[in-house]
Amino acid sequence: MQIALRSKQLLHLTSDIRYLISDIRYRISDVRCRIVVLLLLAEFSLNAQILDKPISINIKNKPLQEALKTITEEGKVNFSYNPQNIPSDKTVSINCYNKPLKEVLDDILKPYGITFFELENQIVLKLPAALLNPQHVEQARPPRHFTISGFIREKNSGEVLIGADVFARGTTYGTNSNSYGFYSLTLPEGKYVLDYSFLGFREIMEETDVTSDQRISKELEEIRLDIKEVEVKPKEAGSDIRRSQLSDFNFSSRTLASLPGFAGAPDILKALQAVPGIRSFGDGSSLYYVRGGNSDQNLLLLDETPIYNPSHLFGFFSALSPDAVNDIQVYKGDFPPRFGGRLSSVVDVTAREGNMKRFGFSGNLGPYASNISVEGPIWKNHASFFVSGRLSTLNWLNYLLKDQPSFNIQFYDINAKLNLIANENNRFYLTFYTGRDDFSRLNESAYRTFGISWNNILGTARWNYVFNKKLFSNTTLNYSRYNYYLYTTESQNSFWTSSISNLTFKSDFTWFLNSGNTLRSGLEVTNYNSNPGNLNHSSGSDKTSAGISVPRYNSMEYVLYLGNEQRLGNHIVFKYGIRLPLWQDLGSTTVYSFDANYQLIDSAKYKNYISYFTYFSPEPRISIIYNITERTSLKFGYSRNTQFIQQLSNSTGPFTSLDVWVPCGPNIPAQKADQWALGGYHKFSHDRLLFSAEVFYKAYIDHLDYKDHANLLYNPLIEGELRFGKAWAYGIELMLRKAEGRLTGWISYTWSRSLVQTPSVNNGETYPSNFDSPNDVCINISYDNHRHWAFSAVWYYHTGSPVTTPTGFYYNNGYSVPVYGARNNSRLPDYHRLDLSVTYRISKPEKRFQQNVILTLYNAYGRYNPYSMSFNRIMDSNGNLVVPSNLQGGYQLIPTTISVAGIIPSINYQFKF
Repeated sequence: MQIALRSKQLLHLTSDIRYLISDIRYRISDVRCRIVVLLLLAEFSLNAQILDKPISINIKNKPLQEALKTITEEGKVNFSYNPQNIPSDKTVSINCYNKPLKEVLDDILKPYGITFFELENQIVLKLPAALLNPQHVEQARPPRHFTISGFIREKNSGEVLIGADVFARGTTYGTNSNSYGFYSLTLPEGKYVLDYSFLGFREIMEETDVTSDQRISKELEEIRLDIKEVEVKPKEAGSDIRRSQLSDFNFSSRTLASLPGFAGAPDILKALQAVPGIRSFGDGSSLYYVRGGNSDQNLLLLDETPIYNPSHLFGFFSALSPDAVNDIQVYKGDFPPRFGGRLSSVVDVTAREGNMKRFGFSGNLGPYASNISVEGPIWKNHASFFVSGRLSTLNWLNYLLKDQPSFNIQFYDINAKLNLIANENNRFYLTFYTGRDDFSRLNESAYRTFGISWNNILGTARWNYVFNKKLFSNTTLNYSRYNYYLYTTESQNSFWTSSISNLTFKSDFTWFLNSGNTLRSGLEVTNYNSNPGNLNHSSGSDKTSAGISVPRYNSMEYVLYLGNEQRLGNHIVFKYGIRLPLWQDLGSTTVYSFDANYQLIDSAKYKNYISYFTYFSPEPRISIIYNITERTSLKFGYSRNTQFIQQLSNSTGPFTSLDVWVPCGPNIPAQKADQWALGGYHKFSHDRLLFSAEVFYKAYIDHLDYKDHANLLYNPLIEGELRFGKAWAYGIELMLRKAEGRLTGWISYTWSRSLVQTPSVNNGETYPSNFDSPNDVCINISYDNHRHWAFSAVWYYHTGSPVTTPTGFYYNNGYSVPVYGARNNSRLPDYHRLDLSVTYRISKPEKRFQQNVILTLYNAYGRYNPYSMSFNRIMDSNGNLVVPSNLQGGYQLIPTTISVAGIIPSINYQFKF
């Protein structure tokens, strides 16, 4: 008996030693994953918070294992143990209210000698040797972890779904699909109900036994509009609010389609006006300003490639056709480390890939522009294509001008994309875009008396590679070029032109390290070429007869970046990273030197590829998400951004493309911005409504400004026209949004200020920037009866833009000279506009061939919103010219304002097959 007893004790001792060794190995492995000691200490403190979590529960004579399941459901905590080792004959009873979880577990587990500890966001139960089944001793070690990974796609087309939710119900484990539809989720060993969901698509819930690494891809089916009652099983409360980014906004194709567009089609850039913190210049403009920043501080990407002028017809239309867009992600400040080069925002547009399962075509025919799209499989379920073309139909407006001069107004754009799934680990994409605008005036002989045109062209080649279940890579090669032409002769053999282009190689890696860490790193190399404006003659020379030539620019940018998203316990998500850009200016070019008064003192010429300027600017990024409850969270973020290329323009009007791009260099410092943001978010009314409030403060370093009456057109000494100072912007953004149901929309309000102080401008005194807008309101409402009718309305309001007006006039040698006071000393009238849209679906939703008729009213109540103010000379009763005056003899200045248009109606026919 003694020998048997000793053998049994030895067996138990051996088990404990093996358990201890396994536990030590696991903890050593976990420690290796921690990057800094600070994060380890933070996690240690948060582990205690899980056990301190209050819980209210009432259990009476339930088996121990059933009681643990009840605690899991009520307390949203997870236990790790071997069910076969839990005694089935033991029952527990407890009744408590807001009692710490640790005390509850002590009450029900200690009587049976069961101890517990927190590990990897779970509570691990350690049973005493007396309760262990010897056959299952090996299973009492810390839980093993396995990874579920795959792609989320749309069922009917096979296109990837970006930002789809994947999470284990009843736990805090979850993730989102990335920009290519790929997800990776690491879970402790056990059985889970995995939930795959995306707004507007049927949710899939599937029980999965996680005992090994698995590749699971899912196809979600879009919810048909004709289904009157759809059973929607509730998602885990706040599953999206816990993982969302600070200062971001997402436009799916559905959200974009619900907004009233200009001329009967959704408009990407005008849709941005509806986002709090973003405002447009006004009617007929593609310019937009984010949190007090200039329009050139916004980076617009199409499949990771920048578009430098995203407008058609001076901004009435966006350069991107809405039919070619799959997803739009907007970042207003908390940029992930993979994005940079701008100070205010990133608008990341993903183009449609094309249907991998069947051929289809669609179109939108209207009075101002029409577009046609074709898509289909090249190799079913493996390769597809998408092609979309849009053409203006505006020249009929000439018939309304009668005796006025005729104008030739044309624009077009083409979007194309190919994608190939070579195998489960390799996928290739090719994206192409080109767009062009022509505007000219015709005389009776059909000669062009003047003309302007501009075009964008870009191409992207990408390769996605899945190394393994935890490592995903994307390698990109892209090219983008923007050209602007101002024709000066009838034959168009002489013209002024400016341009900018870039060629970029980028390799990005995402490492799903474990359930608590997702690392993202990469490198990027870009070559920029810029022509700030030169004259071309029919001979092809850049020089005029006077021999004037504006130097061109050639630059390189090298970037390394690293970021990590780390979960610390159940309440905190910690995102941190750094972007390391190095800028270098190269020859051949001429560099001018100026003294302290901006007078030319010297010049130097540099040969091809000789470096004459280098600048390094580290950009730290950090944000913290604290989930107070399942429906409430707080978020804080800080980021530094550096902008190396600047767009020079001192015009405040929307109808100019005479903008030139120049890089930082010996005379132009790189602009930098530090931004702090704090946000609070809450979901209520059964998770149907989301309220958000964000405050921000942004400080600019070496903010670019201009001297009075700066000459930026065809000026070799253009760098001497610039001035540099500081600027700052701050504000609060409020938003209430409903994203699901028949009635959707949001209400937003922004109060903000944007101020500038430049030593040699405005006598060194602070003044409001050109895009300072204290009050900004948007009310967006959409109603869809899910049968034939859909209605939408958007009302915009913002404070009028600052302008500089003269305070008086004097005469000098017979010429009237205005006298100006402070810069931006006045404002235009406040801007407001109502857009309406009604859609009638001719076809039933279940039909393959869909037809819609869309009626839109842009500026429905005909508000004439001024975009500029002038002071033209008029003649008084004595025949004297005054600039301007009151004809009754007063001294009140009488300004003249210019507006774009009143009501712009449109009726469009839309079809899809």
